[in-house]
Amino acid sequence: MSFNPNQGRKFAEVLKETPRVNDDSGKEVSSKESSNYIKREKRRPYTFSLMPSARTKLTEIAKEHGYSSSSSFLNDVILEGKLEMK
Repeated sequence: MSFNPNQGRKFAEVLKETPRVNDDSGKEVSSKESSNYIKREKRRPYTFSLMPSARTKLTEIAKEHGYSSSSSFLNDVILEGKLEMK
């Protein structure tokens, strides 16, 4: 593969060109889409301690309610305020 000195000039010319931007960026996002975006939070890992029997019970309850992970179940229970105190 040989070097072509004109190749560098062609790249420089292309880079100098202003990119074309669609005017679609000015359109408003529907309220439903924007509200879902605002409500969504990134998940972060937290460490806390449980007795092994409590962990087992948490996993069982999560599976009974159709959750694939106990953390997703626990997150929903806390945010929806469905904690039952006995």
